[in-house]
Amino acid sequence: MTKKTTLTVPLQLQADVDKYYITGYPQNVKVTIEGPAALVTATKNTQNFNLYLNLKDLSIGQHQVQIKESGLNSELTYTIKPKYVTVNIQRRETKRFAVDIDYNKASLATGYEAGKTEVSPDTVSVTGAASEIEKISKVTVRPILPKGIKSTFDQEVLVQALDKNGKTVNVTLDPQTVHVKIPITIQSKQVSINLKQKGDSNNTNFTFESDVKSIRIFGTQAQMDAINDSVDVPVDVTDVTGNTKKSIDLGAALGSRVAFTDPDTINVSINTGTNTGGSNTTNSNSTNSTNTNNTNDTNGNAGANNNTGSSNTNSTNDNNSGQ
Repeated sequence: MTKKTTLTVPLQLQADVDKYYITGYPQNVKVTIEGPAALVTATKNTQNFNLYLNLKDLSIGQHQVQIKESGLNSELTYTIKPKYVTVNIQRRETKRFAVDIDYNKASLATGYEAGKTEVSPDTVSVTGAASEIEKISKVTVRPILPKGIKSTFDQEVLVQALDKNGKTVNVTLDPQTVHVKIPITIQSKQVSINLKQKGDSNNTNFTFESDVKSIRIFGTQAQMDAINDSVDVPVDVTDVTGNTKKSIDLGAALGSRVAFTDPDTINVSINTGTNTGGSNTTNSNSTNSTNTNNTNDTNGNAGANNNTGSSNTNSTNDNNSGQ
């Protein structure tokens, strides 16, 4: 009784691989064997034979080479696919490269900044054909940061060897991945607020009062440096004719000067100097909470006074420590 089976077998090289770098051949090939059932089964289970390319007498360059076998029982017939492969033999070279890092800083959440990047190891060994090594323009990692990231990026990232056009060069890298750490933080500090009149009104005797005397502002180091110990908060009095209260959206009031504030709104009492027998209240924002991850507090003061919400701020760096 005869039997036929197909096996996937590693393709071996007979060559001086320490001197030459060989490409173009498949790692595995298929061989179909046929013969006595017991012998086919035994061969399948043990796979005590080899498929190989004999490259010992070949020169540098491209060659079409037949795949050969050794160790198959003579009672078996076999077919190897593919029968021939094209290999490229080049002088082997190994060179060490520093690892660059390239990532999209626009992925950081508004107001957050990236610190000094750490890459470990910061160099890799690159092995390949001398002609391919010469093509390498840089060896780099390209970590993919999540959109709106607010905390330190800390991951293993694949290393790539690229030519001057940004295409991958066919070489072997050791190691193939490196550890990348990108500190991502936001600055903050505590500042007092100055309530300032905004808009036109027939009444020029406005006074403003709020239970909140200071707020915590968040943003880049440049934004913190541009603001001293206080910020002006405009209060729109257009068409205000009597005593009233307004809820001020601090994000809208301060605009691009900061990323955000804590609290994000404050209530302001507007006094016209006349007794209207009551007060009107305008609410533009009923939610007053801030949740910030991995922030650098630049002031050293406790969180802002806030009677209408809550704040959860971690790892802050204070720019005005001791004030």
